[in-house]
Amino acid sequence: MDPLLKCSGFSEADLTAVLDLVAGTDVVELELTVSGSHVTVRRPPQVSTSAVARSVPAAEALERRPLAIASPLVGVFHAAVKVGDTVSHGQVIGAIEALGMPTSVDAPQEGTVEDLLVSDGSPVEYGQPLLLLRRSTPV
Repeated sequence: MDPLLKCSGFSEADLTAVLDLVAGTDVVELELTVSGSHVTVRRPPQVSTSAVARSVPAAEALERRPLAIASPLVGVFHAAVKVGDTVSHGQVIGAIEALGMPTSVDAPQEGTVEDLLVSDGSPVEYGQPLLLLRRSTPV
């Protein structure tokens, strides 16, 4: 029997396939559990000069992506904004009512409400996206 298979529960071919799978990605840590066997693959992050050169456009692309604002707790969502509204940092965008007590949900930054993902008066879970905020472009 393959000593690696006996020791870890993974054969050399299995581990080689996993390493080949993550080789072309920016994954720095991967945990696998299969049939009770557990293995963690870690590698240091690699920064190349091309990655540094691409970091500015990548940061700009990230700024253009909408920001999902999540529910801070379980309850019923009541929206204070509608699609197209412009909000400022710290502005109340809605409230989560739990046990009869409202908890405000504030905008983490300025932007425009792109989409309401939960209708007013609907129950929500902790971490559930409530709305999408299109971030304001840097001046």
